[in-house]
Amino acid sequence: MTEPEETPTPQLTQSQAKRMRQPMIGVVITVALTLLGVFAVMGLRPERDVAFTPDVNVEEAAGWTSDVAEYAPIVPDLPEGWTANYARWENRAELGVTAWEVGYSVEEQSFLSFAQTDEPNPAWINELTRQIRPTGEETVGGLTFEVRENDEYRYYVLEAEANTVDGTAIVLGGEAPDEQFENFAEAVTESIDVEVETEDDNGGSTG
Repeated sequence: MTEPEETPTPQLTQSQAKRMRQPMIGVVITVALTLLGVFAVMGLRPERDVAFTPDVNVEEAAGWTSDVAEYAPIVPDLPEGWTANYARWENRAELGVTAWEVGYSVEEQSFLSFAQTDEPNPAWINELTRQIRPTGEETVGGLTFEVRENDEYRYYVLEAEANTVDGTAIVLGGEAPDEQFENFAEAVTESIDVEVETEDDNGGSTG
């Protein structure tokens, strides 16, 4: 009985193999470039609470904010050496809150910030306080703040119903020595419901 002859496996020529490799190399290069672009964007994108842009004019930003907010945006009077890194009217759509947010660095060693809103909710407060549980209370300027702190961060939370000045909710805190933190809390509290004065004195707008 004659055995069937084996069909020879076709061999690719060098030029055919090269042509087949070229599309694959193109795909690999494209994927690599895409990943590099993603990593570059991630590396350049700052965290919300460490986005440093030195010497922001808080009064000017507050002037614009007073046109859209239904309360006086806080502008604390802070000593020399405090630098505002951001001052913004922030729409936290995912939390259902719009808020006035300002952050400061102190001699490039500490970072403190506050956020103020008239439409607070627990999700917004938990987001700003890094989910840290309440640990006590502290009275500043006659107002009772809820304290939330761990080994690294400390936050004071003024609930809207506890704010007898203008009814806004305020979260302040960050990383700083006790004296700086206390000075910041006092400055923020003293500035609640204080109208912002702008250079053109046109009712709060700087534009």
